[in-house]
Amino acid sequence: MCYKISNTASREMIERTFGASFKFPKLHKETPVIDGLMESSVSLITMEDKQEVSLGIWGLLPETFKDDWQYFQDVQNTLNVDMKGIKEDQKYKGVLENRRCLVLVTGFFTYYLHHGDLYPYYVHLESDNPFAIAGVYNRLDDGFITCSIIVSKANSFIKKIHNSNTMMPVVLNKSNQRKWLDLKTEDDVLTTIADTTSQLKFKAHPIAKEFHKMGVNYDSVLDPVDYNNIPKHF
Repeated sequence: MCYKISNTASREMIERTFGASFKFPKLHKETPVIDGLMESSVSLITMEDKQEVSLGIWGLLPETFKDDWQYFQDVQNTLNVDMKGIKEDQKYKGVLENRRCLVLVTGFFTYYLHHGDLYPYYVHLESDNPFAIAGVYNRLDDGFITCSIIVSKANSFIKKIHNSNTMMPVVLNKSNQRKWLDLKTEDDVLTTIADTTSQLKFKAHPIAKEFHKMGVNYDSVLDPVDYNNIPKHF
């Protein structure tokens, strides 16, 4: 599963990469670690406006939900969902057909299990450019957007690192980004996209174990850290 992501790209880089402009450009902040468990905002592009980068709260809420975000997530964690969950869980009703989005990131995090210890790794493109993860969203009565990241079976690259879990975010190439946001894309095509192994070129390196602790200064958390007996990079 994926509970933390990274977005260190500048506003200009994001706009250039995805051909869309920020709705509220002054609100964009380069963030090394976006912690989904802490009611965090993410940059996204929705089906409603493919030329605009919006902000959404990571962790989908039902459209009519009026209580606290944290209360709902404590009971119904919606940071991640797979295609089976979307189709079977009532709280996701209608999102796949009408409310798909791209979640814009520069990386995500995985864990390598070695002799009973978990070592965090940072995964990013070889180019360090931003990329898109498939997502779904709801728009609440007050206009706020909340979203979930879609996960699927890990590809061969991620399996080398993420050996404690079998899932990873669904990363979309340019062609699949367009299809994901297209209202006319049929359900079977969406399922195929979610099951398709990304051909984008990724790299990964271990980072400080303190990464997962509360109250950590994240300014240097993406820096590589050497540990004995585990790979220094993938």
